[in-house]
Amino acid sequence: MIQRLFILVAMLLVIAAPLLAQTPQQLTTLKAQANAIATAIKKQDFKTVIKMTNPKVVAAAGGEAKMLEQLSKGMGVMKAKGMNVSINNVVIGEPSVFIKVKKQLQCTVPDKIEIKMMGGTMSTNSTLIAISDDDGKTWNFIDAMGKNIATIKQVLPDISDKLVIAKMEQPQFVPDKL
Repeated sequence: MIQRLFILVAMLLVIAAPLLAQTPQQLTTLKAQANAIATAIKKQDFKTVIKMTNPKVVAAAGGEAKMLEQLSKGMGVMKAKGMNVSINNVVIGEPSVFIKVKKQLQCTVPDKIEIKMMGGTMSTNSTLIAISDDDGKTWNFIDAMGKNIATIKQVLPDISDKLVIAKMEQPQFVPDKL
């Protein structure tokens, strides 16, 4: 009986081990770094956003300089069209359980972005995928808004199928009060 119980516990540990990979320090570090990228997004500090974006995603976008150009150009086009857009707030939610894939830690982090635009404020929920290659000391991020795991696997083939990306919701618009 004890031998069977031991075997059962051992099997459960082997199955659950990839989901028991987080420590309080790793979680604290992840939250701090997720908040750092949120602050960079809010300030439109695209250089910092790019440095904190997964390197394979940056490479797929043509490299740091090309990605910076695209982000800056996109904001410039909106301003040129009279669309005075600013990011009011980015709120980071609680990360999911870490999943260990090979030597990586992976998880999802919900976020909510509020964008001030002509006539009101739009808010939308999204999901960041966080990846650490150094056991949770540093994290890089991928904005998964409107994407699914299969799409992300085209750039990051080792991304876990166990990650849950929240379904994209319709953005909410609140008109300015007159």
